[in-house]
Amino acid sequence: MNLKTQLRNVTCGKKHITNILGKYENNQKVNEPEILELLQYHPIKNINITNIEYLILRNRLPFNKLALYYKYKGSVKEDDISYVLCIKNLFGKYDKDQNYEEDVMTAFRNESHIGSKKQFFMNNTKSNDSLFCGICDNCKVETYDITTDHFPIPFKQIFERFQKSEGLVLSSIDIFENDSNEIRIENEKIASKWRIYHDEIATYRLLCKSCNSHFGSYETINQ
Repeated sequence: MNLKTQLRNVTCGKKHITNILGKYENNQKVNEPEILELLQYHPIKNINITNIEYLILRNRLPFNKLALYYKYKGSVKEDDISYVLCIKNLFGKYDKDQNYEEDVMTAFRNESHIGSKKQFFMNNTKSNDSLFCGICDNCKVETYDITTDHFPIPFKQIFERFQKSEGLVLSSIDIFENDSNEIRIENEKIASKWRIYHDEIATYRLLCKSCNSHFGSYETINQ
C-alpha cells in the first residue's frame, strides 16, 4: 500500500500521523518508516530521506510545543519540519501563496506580543517555575491553561484596519525566522509602525484555552 492510499486524505493523514507521534515524548527519537517517507513530500525543503540519521521530537520555542526534527548523517545541526505541510503537498492541497500569507499573519501576531499584550499578561498572571496562572474572564476558573485574547476588538479587525490604512499586500511583506524560531517582519519600519498602531487600539482579557476555543472568531464590532 502506497503512502497516499494509506493516509487517504489530508484530514485522516493528519490524525494518523498525530496519533503516531503521540506515543513519543520530548527528546525521544522517532522510528516510524511512514513518517520518514512522508518527509520527502515537504513543499519547501528538499529532504534527502536516505541521508537522515534520525528523527526526534523536541520542544520548539517560543511556545515549547513538541515538534518534529531531523538530522542528516555527518551533520551537527537538527532542523525542524512540518509534517502537516508534507501531508498537504502529498494530496495537492499546498498553496504556496496562501501559506506564505499565513506566515506573514503569524509574523504580525508575533510582533504584537512585544508591547501591551505582553504587559497585560504579566500584570494579570502569577508565575510558578515558568508556568503562568490566571483567572479566566469567562468561566472565572483560575488555571495555568491561560491565554490572552483581544477583546472587545478582535486582532483580525485591528490588523485589517492597519493593512487598509497602509495599503499592505501580504505577499510582498518580507519575513524571517529569528533565533527563537519566531517568524518576524523583516522591515523594522513596518514592524515598529504596526506595534505602535496595535498598542494604541488593543485591549485584552484572559481566557482559559477551553473558553478561548469556544469563542473562536467572535463577531467583530464596528467602531
